[in-house]
Amino acid sequence: MINKKYNLVSIIQARISSKRLPGKVLFKLGDSNVLGQVIQRAKEFSNEVIVCTSINSEDNEIANFCKSIDIYCYRGSLDNVYSRYREILIQKRFDKYRWFSRITADNPLISVLLAENLITKISDNLDYIAYRNKEINIGTGIEIVNKKTFLNIDERKLDLAEKEHVTLNLYEKKGRYNCKFILSPFNNFDKRIRLTLDYQDDYKLLKKLFKLDKNISSERAIEIIRKDAYLMKMNEKSLQKKIRE
Repeated sequence: MINKKYNLVSIIQARISSKRLPGKVLFKLGDSNVLGQVIQRAKEFSNEVIVCTSINSEDNEIANFCKSIDIYCYRGSLDNVYSRYREILIQKRFDKYRWFSRITADNPLISVLLAENLITKISDNLDYIAYRNKEINIGTGIEIVNKKTFLNIDERKLDLAEKEHVTLNLYEKKGRYNCKFILSPFNNFDKRIRLTLDYQDDYKLLKKLFKLDKNISSERAIEIIRKDAYLMKMNEKSLQKKIRE
């Protein structure tokens, strides 16, 4: 259940262009597509869900899909994702939100339970909240950001990576901001399991999981994969891209 006290808006960043798997966010998945699955889960723990994409013509498909399901879609710079978030958050209609969650559209199995648990850790003295690296399965977590802190970032000082990965500036340099990294309340982390979408093998695995259950949760997916050696190996060669090479 959403804790209304925190007025949390979720911003999902999406784009058609992808070096490894172009168009992946609109690939069919379950009874919708990848982006639709992300939106559906974000709605369960958010007061409002927004999709932000680029003004490039190829992202018209994303805007059209959002319109078809009555989701607000904001369009801005293709490469400067930070500016997209900022342009959303300074709008008067979003004044009521003190916190936002950052979600990427290639994670159709974000965990509602992990998100709800993270929301309970919100505190006025914090700038950023997330789960500790390598303690939750790839593709299942979200990040929560203090809106005021985010808007006070000097965009002129951000490098290209920080403009693309909009929370990098908050947690990369220790001591600059008050960040809280928490442990998962579940004992289901397995470094072999990835539930994000970057490669065809990732998509094959996700399609198998959604065929088993069109409303599958990340927790159920992890449980199924752990018991099935074939599924475990399906995307074992998929490597997670590093933020900084």
